[in-house]
Amino acid sequence: MIQSLGFLETSQFTALFVVKYRERMVDGILPLRAIKEGDEDAADCTILKEWRGARALLTRFRNTASVFLAGKTAVLGRAFVETLPPGAHTPWSMDETDYGRSHFRIRVCLIPSPGGWSYSGGASALLAVGAVNVLDPVLLASEVNFGDHPRSHLVIDVRRPENLLGNDKPGA
Repeated sequence: MIQSLGFLETSQFTALFVVKYRERMVDGILPLRAIKEGDEDAADCTILKEWRGARALLTRFRNTASVFLAGKTAVLGRAFVETLPPGAHTPWSMDETDYGRSHFRIRVCLIPSPGGWSYSGGASALLAVGAVNVLDPVLLASEVNFGDHPRSHLVIDVRRPENLLGNDKPGA
């Protein structure tokens, strides 16, 4: 399942990421929010104290996410920027943990690659810049970059409200 829900203006976030913060990535990941060992909820990483634009973008996303959450307030989980170089992929995975079953995964393309595909369940998509796309983390998923240029996505996990649209079962 890959469903486009709207648009998020990311140009200033992307520009600062490229100019200043991309160098801090480790194995193609720049964490913005993470879960600390022993905690259930995600917390802001120290980079958000410095990178005010990233903090503001996550706040703007949280404030407008109620549209696709049937009016309920969004509770953010993990958030990170992911970059895949040409020819790279993420392993096929499904998150059947309690965390995975209780969250949606949002992907927003920051820097596209014509060959950068997202797969989730039986769906595949070349994500458009700024488009807010929801994926279900309990479905088998992967990211692949068949293109000649790196591609980057902002990934945000959002806690799944109970009985959202009358269905609280992931993967449906």
